[in-house]
Amino acid sequence: MEKSSFYFFLTFIFAITLVGGWIPTVRIWSKSTFKLIISFCAGVLLGAVFFHILPESAPVLGDNLGYPVMVGFLLIFLMMKFIMVHPCEEGECDYHTVGLAAYIGIGIHSVLDGVAIGAGSLMNLSLVIIVAVTLHKFPAALALSSMLVKGGEYGRRKILWSMFIFSLATPLGAIFALAILKNMDDVLVATVLGVSAGTFLFISISDLLPAVYEEHQKGFKNLLSFCLGIFVMILSKGLI
Repeated sequence: MEKSSFYFFLTFIFAITLVGGWIPTVRIWSKSTFKLIISFCAGVLLGAVFFHILPESAPVLGDNLGYPVMVGFLLIFLMMKFIMVHPCEEGECDYHTVGLAAYIGIGIHSVLDGVAIGAGSLMNLSLVIIVAVTLHKFPAALALSSMLVKGGEYGRRKILWSMFIFSLATPLGAIFALAILKNMDDVLVATVLGVSAGTFLFISISDLLPAVYEEHQKGFKNLLSFCLGIFVMILSKGLI
């Protein structure tokens, strides 16, 4: 990917995250709409992992592929367990106070998304990961901002500034990773991608996928949205 295109997409990620973060300060989306978005994102992330990231990393890492994937999986698990707030809870609770630790934890995950983009740009996966991250960042920002609004701890002005800073995390992480990794060998880059695959895998399975089967009466719509996300990644395999 050309440098100009790379920075264009980073700007787009910043903008879409900012929009997602600012929407709840004006209007809270309905639970059913939020579930459809989450289900689609779960499919996109799983498709990105199994049809793009792992096949690209496997030829380089071989039998060692499982190690970075497990590291990424456990890294997000520990953050979820001790720092972050689960997106499934974020979309459901009527009142939730978000502490500084939760905000920092979600911010760290956003930086890791940026690292994935930076590493992917060095292995012809930049656009795939950008699509996956973009679709993931919008509902993440939507959920985080909704929690801040519902919690009542912060005024509208403070929430807007907080989401502005949050929106910068992924682009800055991508720029930093690209600067560090561009002179590294393929094994290190593939290892970073493996860690990214583990983080995507955990987020999709633990926090996004439950939205697909939570509502039994209208669950088929969420299932279709989930399958559509996977299908999009399958189609993109021959195009991106």
